[in-house]
Amino acid sequence: MAEICVIGAGPAGSSFAARMAQLGHEVSLIERAPFPRSRLGESLSPGLLPLLDITGARAAVEASNVRRVASVQVKWGGAPEIRPGGRDPGLLVDRGEFDRLLLQRARDLGVRVLQPARVRHICRDRHEWRVDVAVDADAAVHLRADFLATATGRSARIAAGKSFTGPRTLALYAYWRGRSLPQEPRIEAGRDAWYWGVPLPDGTFNTLVFVDAKRARGPGSLRVRFEQLLRGSSLAADCRDAQMLGGVRAHDATAYFDGGCVTRSSIKIGDTALAIDPISSSGVQKAIQSAVAAAATVNTLLRRPAAGDAAIRFYRDSLADASRRHARWAAEHYHPVAVRLGGEFWEARAAAPTTAPAAAPARVPAVSALDARAITGLRLELSARADFVDLPCIEGDFVTVKSALRHPNLESPVAYLGNWELAPLLRRLKPGATAWQLAQAWSSQLAPRNGLSVAAWLVRRGILVECA
Repeated sequence: MAEICVIGAGPAGSSFAARMAQLGHEVSLIERAPFPRSRLGESLSPGLLPLLDITGARAAVEASNVRRVASVQVKWGGAPEIRPGGRDPGLLVDRGEFDRLLLQRARDLGVRVLQPARVRHICRDRHEWRVDVAVDADAAVHLRADFLATATGRSARIAAGKSFTGPRTLALYAYWRGRSLPQEPRIEAGRDAWYWGVPLPDGTFNTLVFVDAKRARGPGSLRVRFEQLLRGSSLAADCRDAQMLGGVRAHDATAYFDGGCVTRSSIKIGDTALAIDPISSSGVQKAIQSAVAAAATVNTLLRRPAAGDAAIRFYRDSLADASRRHARWAAEHYHPVAVRLGGEFWEARAAAPTTAPAAAPARVPAVSALDARAITGLRLELSARADFVDLPCIEGDFVTVKSALRHPNLESPVAYLGNWELAPLLRRLKPGATAWQLAQAWSSQLAPRNGLSVAAWLVRRGILVECA
């Protein structure tokens, strides 16, 4: 059992602390602010809920005052349209309550929470971290820890190892209350900005304007500049009786990645390590994903130190890969607006992103059985361009090294396809076997129907090719 100190109780910090407690470690969690507190990130992607299952926080979140996204009003590179939320809609949440629920789950799992509390001093001697914490004006707590996790959120400061992966962007936002506020989220592209409107469970409406950080500066008050920008959109067109609550605020929204996110005795999680472009609306999901990955990494460093180098590589490369993929996706999403409107704001965001470091293994969903039937009788062999590389990935509660498939048609090496480890399947491939024979040979690991789907996926990408 190790002593873990976590600084910051946002979604990443609370989820990491909860997971480390589940793994049998003693965890202390320090949070400066009392909860509930106001935070951006109120629109959550549907992929978040399965992550909450890992620590057991999902039931409490779903039972709280959340709204499902039935539809989104979109004006992005063309005429306005209403897009349905789909079978797995996103969530609109009160971030203050959402964060409180995640922190309560950490408490329930035995995490010691110091809140509100302020870190006064941190140092490391040869064997441990020493953290001095001010709990109130008259009390101090002196913690000793084997491992230090930092989850203090975004910072515009350029720390060692940190690099920006997108243009400097600022989010200006304000909350409104009124009788005629929109009831669905709205996203809109403007001339030199883009807009996001979020109806919250308490009946308020958050209007956000994403602008180049330089443009947000200038004469006049922040409110005047915000209202000028907001008039360039239709976000508040139907809000004639709306009243602004609490004034206009600003928040850095620049994407970045910290290459120094993990060492043998410390780790950065959530926005402290990786911030993605806000257009994806998946920042909270990515923060919790990083917390889950960090827990496996730290558990390996503490309990299987011989595998420490692989664990460090796994965490650093998985975040680097996420940074690269999100940057490319964002650039592709901004591209049609840049073509239509032009201008420095859009062209900067539509530019091809910088290539990031090596990617982590992907878990790719299997294709449909309909695709599989088309290749049942083909006689197949492994492409000469395919090979296998060692790649660290999560297995259970630890990071282990797996053999991964590498091929020019793959974005990155792949260790798993769906829930199945791919290399052992391909190493049993006999050249000239049909897809159906492959499925039968793999039947001890997966059902024949799934085996055909795996074969179809490999054929479509040129990894399995028809024998000459």
